[in-house]
Amino acid sequence: GIEGSGFVYAPHRIVTNAHVVAGTSRVGVRVNSETLPATVVTYDPRRDIAVLAVPDLDAQPLQFSQAAGTRGDPAVVLGYPEDGPFSIRPARVRSRDTVSGSDIYGKGTVHRNVYSVYAVVRSGNSGGPLLAADGSVLGVVFATALDSSNTGYVLSDSEIAPDVAAGRAAGVPVGTGHCTPG
Repeated sequence: GIEGSGFVYAPHRIVTNAHVVAGTSRVGVRVNSETLPATVVTYDPRRDIAVLAVPDLDAQPLQFSQAAGTRGDPAVVLGYPEDGPFSIRPARVRSRDTVSGSDIYGKGTVHRNVYSVYAVVRSGNSGGPLLAADGSVLGVVFATALDSSNTGYVLSDSEIAPDVAAGRAAGVPVGTGHCTPG
C-alpha cells in the first residue's frame, strides 16, 4: 500500500498530504504497533492537504506556530521516510514564497505559499510536520527538489489553515479521487 507521514493537530484529527491518500478506499493510521481505522474527511488536491478522522486515536495535538519561519531559522522534519522507522532530520528555513505549480494530478495552475528548506526529504516524509525550534508546526512537508538531495518543500501553516480548520469540524467521509502518478 501507499505510506506517508502525518501528525495530530486536533483531537482525533491527523493532517497529511492529499497525494498520500489519493485513490484510497481504506485508510489506516499506524500508532506504535497498532493500525487504527481512519476516514478522510477533508481532501484538497489543489493544496495537497487531507485531514483524517481517527476516532480511536488518543494523542496530544501539535500546536501551529504563532510566527512564520524566516531565513536561517533552525527546524526539524519529522516522518517515516521510505516506509522506515520514525525519523527526525535537521532542517533550516531557506525562504518562504508563493510558488506556482500544478495540482497533485498535474492539472491546472495552483499558487501555494511554501517554505523551501535545507533538509534531506525522502519519499514517505510527505505529510509530516516541519517543526520550529520551539516544537510548533511551521507547515506540512510535501515535496523534495528534483535537482537537489538536500532541499525540501513545505506547505506553510497559513497555506493549509483553511483545510485544517474545515477538517476540525468535518465528520463525513469524502472521496479521494484517483491515484497520483509516480
